[in-house]
Amino acid sequence: MQNSFTLLGDQKSLELSKKSHTFWAMFKGSSSKRNAPVGGMVRESMARDFIRELLPSGFELKSGLVFDTEKKRASPQCDAIIYKGFPLLEYTDAVVVEKEQVKAIFEIKTWIRQRELFGRKTQGTRNPNTGLAFGYKKSKEFLPSEAKFVLFTFSLASARPDDEVVERLKKVSDLYAVVRRREPRIERNEGKKNPVVYNFDNSVSRLIEWLRNLS
Repeated sequence: MQNSFTLLGDQKSLELSKKSHTFWAMFKGSSSKRNAPVGGMVRESMARDFIRELLPSGFELKSGLVFDTEKKRASPQCDAIIYKGFPLLEYTDAVVVEKEQVKAIFEIKTWIRQRELFGRKTQGTRNPNTGLAFGYKKSKEFLPSEAKFVLFTFSLASARPDDEVVERLKKVSDLYAVVRRREPRIERNEGKKNPVVYNFDNSVSRLIEWLRNLS
């Protein structure tokens, strides 16, 4: 039997996917050109709304920077930060918080493709330390030991089998959420009827459960 988090993850994945498609449909029916940076910004807002809705009382979420007071260093820009307490600096849409306040840093992606997940190719060989792995390493420096780096994507496309994709996602994040996954072509050719899987690997459900149990 499916538990409540599984059911909620399935429904939220469909909801997020529909919102994403509705946004692009507006541009498809207009004379405006598609703008990738604007699309990314809108989807970041959708993801933040989804995360914020599930946060227990006492936690806040905004985009911004993490400041390491011990090393006197600021993090790269973070798409979303879950934190507790009063930030060092707070603006309408962004904050600067101390490292010790952070519960999670999110990297929010519209798409994850093969090169981002498994690394970019150099002379025919993929470098596993590039792409998402590089961002993971940089962000971990600004997280307390118990905090998590969360990779959130609306879509993932990779020719690799699911088990390899899951193994790699675990190496480039502490927790991941994939709203929809395009199945590898080889599996579609084998007769799989549904080329898209929502709530891939039950990952959105696990994120919801983790958020609801924050303390």
